[in-house]
Amino acid sequence: MRYTCLFFRCLVSAAAMLSLVLLAVTAPATAAGPLPILPGGHQGFGMETPAGSGRHLPVPQTRVIKVTSLNTDGPGSLREALQAEGPRVVVFEVAGNIDFTPYGSIGIKHPYLTVAGQTAPSPGITLKGCQLHINTHDVLIQHLRIRVGDLLDPTHPEVDAKSGWSQWSERDTMKVGGERIVIDHCSFSWATDENVQSRARDVTFRQCIFSECLNSPKHHKGAHSKGLLILDQSPPDRVIPESERESRGVAIIGNLFAHNADRNPMASGGATLAIINNYIYDARSKPGCGMTLVNPPRRGSRGGPILASVQGNCFDRVPAPIRFIATGDEPGKVFFDDMLVSFSPGERPGYEALIQKTTDQRQFQDHLAGEQQPQPSETGVVTVRIDDPWTASHMLFFKTWMDRPIYPEKCKATRPPIVVKGLEIKPAEETAAWVLAGAGARPKDRDSVDARVVEQVRSRTGEILKSQDDVGGWPDLPERRRKLIVPSNPSSDDDGDGYTNLEEWLHGFAAEVE
Repeated sequence: MRYTCLFFRCLVSAAAMLSLVLLAVTAPATAAGPLPILPGGHQGFGMETPAGSGRHLPVPQTRVIKVTSLNTDGPGSLREALQAEGPRVVVFEVAGNIDFTPYGSIGIKHPYLTVAGQTAPSPGITLKGCQLHINTHDVLIQHLRIRVGDLLDPTHPEVDAKSGWSQWSERDTMKVGGERIVIDHCSFSWATDENVQSRARDVTFRQCIFSECLNSPKHHKGAHSKGLLILDQSPPDRVIPESERESRGVAIIGNLFAHNADRNPMASGGATLAIINNYIYDARSKPGCGMTLVNPPRRGSRGGPILASVQGNCFDRVPAPIRFIATGDEPGKVFFDDMLVSFSPGERPGYEALIQKTTDQRQFQDHLAGEQQPQPSETGVVTVRIDDPWTASHMLFFKTWMDRPIYPEKCKATRPPIVVKGLEIKPAEETAAWVLAGAGARPKDRDSVDARVVEQVRSRTGEILKSQDDVGGWPDLPERRRKLIVPSNPSSDDDGDGYTNLEEWLHGFAAEVE
């Protein structure tokens, strides 16, 4: 009997050990939590997503779908791959333009998706005349270019008779909803509303280029060049639990915003976000603002006070780096720290485009007129380090709104209210070089649009566009192909680091284009 009991105890112990081993294999984690979807640590929100890797399953399992056609739909198309269900990784055996012109769209409705644009041969993939709409959870999008344009879609009326909106009034490159979404190294341009709109929670925009949103009169509001909009449009007629609110946990890290008049980015309506180490260039057209923060809701945003950490950002040729409007009675918490503002003395009159309505703004202008400025460098550019934005004349803090007083100083935070764990924030002095070297869909293999925009930022040239035709329209990308050999045992983890063999294969392609 004693030996029988000992046998069963050993058997139970062995089973327990086997369970622990299986758990370690199927649910890899780090000391900081679940393994981040991108190597290098949890440098953003939503990074715990398994995306299309299949690592969330008891036994990791995914499907590799190859895009072999540049057609907008049908066998081998990107649309077919995105509309599939279940964990899936989309790779590309073809490069070139996927042409939706005059205008089209693709939706992502099913979760657990990785789109690995880095696997395409040079010159990569551009969605031409397309809007990508994400409305699900657990998605990773990497190394794609989306360039929309202002072409007339003859299948829709120019103006909706009921709303008065034009067909260009909601034409973005990307709309993002859902949760645990990571947008990494992508390029967005030539929208007629804003380049990207996001209402997602636990979302990261990392090292992307938001450029040349069109200042097109075709929008029903008129010229409307905007970069990135973060908002909460939860239904106003019912109470929404905080766990379901939109735009909670947004990280905007290492991006280039170039030639967008406003919303570089804009956040309102209760967003909680970190805006870290971004480079904002050329927002000189009216309203001529870099970032805009609104606390709390106005118009379509309904989410309550804003919580924002704004650190290590650079602004060049931007009349007002920050526009802050503290509407409402519930103070948010906003932390500003360490920013650089560059301009030529002749560019300072750009502030006049902002000085229109209130006495406070006129006083702001008078203060600028009497301010003693640093001397320009040999290139004629002045760079000012702003350590306390709350007292800096470069900022635009509204003291009145809709004919009533407001109090932005009530939102001043002395420490960051939103912290991205594991993120090493760069000094503002390092931001420009880092962003210009590494942002966009394929930093080592840029198409002519991204290459031109980056060169314009470096040389302080270029302008906000009214149409893509102002710069010759879409580049004529050659169609190229190469055969991809997917690793054997793609869902296994041969080196035991937690990432599957397939994920590490994708990491190698990303390193080649970054």
